[in-house]
Amino acid sequence: MRIIYSWLAAAVMAAGLWGCNTQPKKMPCTDVDIQTKFEREIYILKNTDLPTESEAKFRAARILYQNVDFTFARDTNTLVSIFGARDARRGTVLDNHAIVYQYVWNNEYIRFAFMGVGSVITGCEIKMDKYQNSKP
Repeated sequence: MRIIYSWLAAAVMAAGLWGCNTQPKKMPCTDVDIQTKFEREIYILKNTDLPTESEAKFRAARILYQNVDFTFARDTNTLVSIFGARDARRGTVLDNHAIVYQYVWNNEYIRFAFMGVGSVITGCEIKMDKYQNSKP
C-alpha cells in the first residue's frame, strides 16, 4: 500500500513541476509582434468598408480573442492600433464606462470592453457568447 501512495505522490509532484496546462499562452496585446503575426486580422478589423456584423470581422475578432491577452492594454493607442477607431462605441460594462468593440455574426458575438479614465485603460472584459433566443 505504501508503494501505491509513493507512486501517487510522485505523480502529483511531477504534474506540479511540469504543469498540466495544455493551452498555449496568449500574446500580450502590447507585444510588438502582434502587428505582424495578426496583420491580416488587424487589417480586416480596421477595414471601414466592413460592418461589425460581418462574418469577416467576426472571424478576425475570434482569432484575436483566442490568441491575444488584452489585460495588458494600458492606453487607447493600443486599441486603435489593433481595432481602429471606427468600430469603437461608448457603453457601460460591469457598471463602468467603457470603450466597446463588438462583432456579431449569426447569433454569436465577441465583445471587447475596456474601462478606464481618459486615454488610460484600467481594466477590460472580453466575452464571446451566443444571443439567447427569446421564444416564449
